[in-house]
Parts: sequence; structure tokens; C-alpha cells
Amino acid sequence: MSSLTDSVSLGPEDYILLAIMLSGSLGIGLYFALSGDRQRDKIEYLLAGRRMSALPVCLSLFATFQSAIALLGIPTEVYTYGTMQLYNVVAMLLSYLIAIAAVIPLLYPLRLTSVYEYLLMRFESRAVQLLGAAVGVVSGMSYMTIALLSPALALETAVGIPLWLSIILVGSLGTVYTTLGGIKSVIWTDVFQTFFIFLGIVTVLVKGSMDVGGPAQVWRIGEATGRVELDVTSLDPRIRHTVWNVSFGSMFYWLSTHFSQPSMQRIVAIKTMKDAIKVFMFTIPLITIFNVVLVATGLVLTAYFYEIECDPLAAGYIKNKNQLVPYFVIHTLSSLPGVAGLYIACIFSGALSTLSSGINSLAANAVEDFFSKFLQNRSEYVTITITKLFACLFGAAAIGLAYLAKEFDGPVTQMTYTSLGATNGPLMGLFILGATFPQANSIGALAGCFTGLVSSLWLAAGSFLYGYPAKKLEYGPISGCNASNRTSLSNIAESLNKWTTLSFIDADNQTSLSDVSIYPSIPAPSSARLELDTAKWIAPQDRNFSLYDLSYVWNPLVGMLVTVVVGLVLSICTNQFLSRKPNPEAKLLFPFCRPCRKSRMYVLEDNHEMGTVEKGTDK
Repeated sequence: MSSLTDSVSLGPEDYILLAIMLSGSLGIGLYFALSGDRQRDKIEYLLAGRRMSALPVCLSLFATFQSAIALLGIPTEVYTYGTMQLYNVVAMLLSYLIAIAAVIPLLYPLRLTSVYEYLLMRFESRAVQLLGAAVGVVSGMSYMTIALLSPALALETAVGIPLWLSIILVGSLGTVYTTLGGIKSVIWTDVFQTFFIFLGIVTVLVKGSMDVGGPAQVWRIGEATGRVELDVTSLDPRIRHTVWNVSFGSMFYWLSTHFSQPSMQRIVAIKTMKDAIKVFMFTIPLITIFNVVLVATGLVLTAYFYEIECDPLAAGYIKNKNQLVPYFVIHTLSSLPGVAGLYIACIFSGALSTLSSGINSLAANAVEDFFSKFLQNRSEYVTITITKLFACLFGAAAIGLAYLAKEFDGPVTQMTYTSLGATNGPLMGLFILGATFPQANSIGALAGCFTGLVSSLWLAAGSFLYGYPAKKLEYGPISGCNASNRTSLSNIAESLNKWTTLSFIDADNQTSLSDVSIYPSIPAPSSARLELDTAKWIAPQDRNFSLYDLSYVWNPLVGMLVTVVVGLVLSICTNQFLSRKPNPEAKLLFPFCRPCRKSRMYVLEDNHEMGTVEKGTDK
């Protein structure tokens, strides 16, 4: 087992592995820019000509939504609050099954380029389309910013490369190969990067487990320290993680991702609907394995610090719990040449996949939602050129925002995650309103989405400012942390202290504190640090109810419900005053909501734009 006093640095093997991943990603982008159809039209550039097969798209879909944030955040979540996070797998499974039954049959036959074109078709309102697209752009940019910032902080922690240089390196690389190669380069680089992601996380898990004495020892320490917890079944919505709120509350967050531009682009890039369903089915085991491995890594991280009897957070070597994962990885893997570099390549892969997907998706939104009329009569060359220009602009914007975010300690990141939670729910509600209720009109859609956004933002901001804090598990022992350790780790601590921007887990709600005394070989934690966190904590059942104390997992559901309820009620009230009442075509509704209705039919023109004809008339 590596000691905390060991000097850690990356060797030539580590840099070679990192270079292979980065150069390989760039090479794939160049290949698709210079071969094949070379993006001769917009459909080829943004949707790969709708000819992709299921397996690469499956790996791309997985890599897009399982970012570097998850690679760093899930193990830290387990260390801080326990393994209830594992029920997130149930939430993802339910969301994918619902998507197979409802989202794919809705979106695939429409042959969209932007998912927000659906809002124009359904509500016949340019304002609704623009509102949905604007909310989606804000959400996408927020996610891209954090996905880019996370690995930059990790690299600074590991080898001391300036954060600005890391942001520019990763951001520029992702922007270049996405701009040059289009969606094909995004999908195939995702496939390439998925290999590094799985190889990296499995290597960390196996090596870390071996260092602490094997899986049985990891499990025993996890149980003894309260990290292994899978039976919180309370119905109190203020408890941070329970079986019910993680399984069903988080389901709505993951369901919202299936109405996003990156997901829709992969759905419609597939040859057939049957293959699109296969993509979602194949993704389920991938996300299950991914999340189980990361939860197990959190237990290994706990066991490691308890076995060496030195918790760097309790000892003061680091100031923020989100510094724990890179700190742990560099010390456990430094003895094996190349493995630390493999893990950093894993983190970079997660970031690049999210960044590239976001850039390509936002470029599609720009040309289809905001500038479609301007480009309507332009040549394909002009359209592709402007699309690539937008890809560059969005990439540059992500780089700039990530660099600006590093100047702040935590609140900016928490605000970014607040915006994700606050935008995803209302945006999903807009789609559910239109696809479920035929009587929904544009007035109700606009008012419902706006009200949902305000409500969701108010709840998220109020929870951050006034909500009761979560109760963290005990810190680990510090009896093995001696003066020599502190001296030798001063440089590492200085770098790690900059990791404070990744504090998004702190703003959530409750778990329990368990008794470490049941495992006698584990020394007592730092009582002073522990008392600071728990001295005035009051259980939810012993304090007055407040909406601000609701678990963060309910935020997307609240935003969605407000959007649907307000939108439906207002639509019913205003329909009697409209000369032309909503009468959507059956294919614009979910399969289980499709009555036989008379309405205009949307047909696909030769230029892939949607035209309209009346039923019973000739085109």
C-alpha cells in the first residue's frame, strides 16, 4: 500500500497514454473530415446521414451523459453520504424503459434535426420553439462548462500543470475535432473514449481494493463506517436520499435527458427505429456497470484512508471533500507505471465526450432554431460553413466560462448545477404537455414553461440559501497523519485546495451518522472537525416543515409538474377564445395518447424541411 509520504509524479508512460488518447481523438475527427461524404450537407454533418448502426451510437449515448463529473463526484458522494446513491441505477433504468416506450416512437418518425422543431410542429408557435431552445442552450452550456472544468482541476492537482492550460488544451481539442468531423467524429471518438473510461475506473477499483486487503475488507470497513447503507425507506421528502426519492425522483432528471438535443440526435441518426430501441437497451447494462464500479470505488477510497489511519480531509491536507478522489488515485496508482496516466486519460475522455456532444448539439440548435429562416435559401456549403462556425463559437464559449468559473469557490458551480436542475424539469414538462394533452396550446405552453422555470429556480436557490444542511458521515482517523506527512504533502495540499469549485454535493439533504466503534481496529475520527459539522443538526421529523428542505432530487419533478399543470389549465381556459383550437396530428402525441384526429399532416420535403398539407388534399 502506498504511503501518503510518497512523492508522486507522472512518468513517461503516463504521458504516453494521455497522448494516445488525445491524439487518437483528434485523428478520428480529421479522418471523418477528410474521408467519406465529407459532410456534403447538413444532414450528413449533424445526423451522419441517418445511417449509423446501433453499437457505436450506444457507446456515444453512454459517454455523453456519464461525464467526468460523475467519475469524480460519485465516489465522493459515497465517501460523504453512503451508498444510497446506488439506487440511481434504478432511476436510470426506469427512464430508459419509459424512453423506449414513449420518446423514441414520438421523435424518431418525425425526422427532426433539432429536438425543438417538435415544439414548433406541435404548438405551431415560433415563440415556444425559441423558448425551449433558449432554455436548452443555457442547460447545455452549464453542463459543458463543468465537464470541462473538472478534468482541468484534476490535472492541476496531479501534475501541477496550470489550470488555464488544461482548459485550453482539452477545450480546443474537443472543439477542433467536433468542428472538423461533425457528428460522426463525435460518435466514434465517444467509442474510443469509452474504452479509456472503463479501463481507467476498473483499474482504479481493482488496484485500490488490492491495496486495502480485498473486497471483503472493503465491505467490512464500509459497513463499520456507515457508508454501506441501502435500506433508507422513509417517505419524508426532506431526507436527502431514500430508496423512493432516488429511484423515482431522480428518474425524472434522467428522463429529461432523453428530451435533450444530444439524445435526440443519436435517436434520429440510426437507420431504423428498431435499431434506435436497441441503442437504449444496450445502454442500460453499460450505465449499470459504470455506476456500480464508481460506488464501489467510493467504498475503496474509504477503506484506503481508514487502513492507513489518515483521512486527508480530517487532517487538513485538503480543504474540500471533492479533492479526495484525485488525491486517492494518485497515491494508490503511482507505484504502477502508466496507470495514473490512464486514469487522467479516463477523466479527460469523460470530459471530451460531453464537450464534443454539447458543441455539436448546440450548433444544430443554432442553425435549426435560431437561424433557420436566414439559412432557408442558402447553399449547403454556406449552411455547413455557418454550422461549423457556430461549433467553434460554442467551444470557445465553454472554454471561457470554464476559465471564469475557476475564480470562484463553490457557489458558481452550485449555481451551475442549480441551473441544470431548474431548466431540465420545465423543459421536459413542455414536451410532456404537448405530447400528452391534445388540448394544450401555445399560450399554455409559454406560461407553463415560464412558471415552471421560476418555481424551479426559486426552490433551488432557496434550498441553497435557506435549506437545512445534510448530515455527513464521520471523518476518518488521523492517528497515522504525522508531522512528516504534513511537510511532504504541503505542495499537494496547496494544489488540491484549489479544487473548491467542485462543491456541488454540499448543498443537498440528509443521511445518517453511524457508530464507528463496531469496528474496533479503526481509530476515532477527528472530533473537532466532526463536532463542527454535527453539533446543531436536527433530524427532519424534529423540525418544522419547509419547502427549502426538500431533497434536491425532487427539483426536476417540481419544475415539470408546475409546467404541465399551469400549461394545461391555462390552455383549457383560453381555448374557448381561440378561433383555431389545437388539433394536433396523432403522430405528435405519445403512442398511448394518440386518438384518431383530423389535422394537418407534416411531410418531408426533398430538402429535409417539414412542409404541410391538409388531409384529403393533394400536395
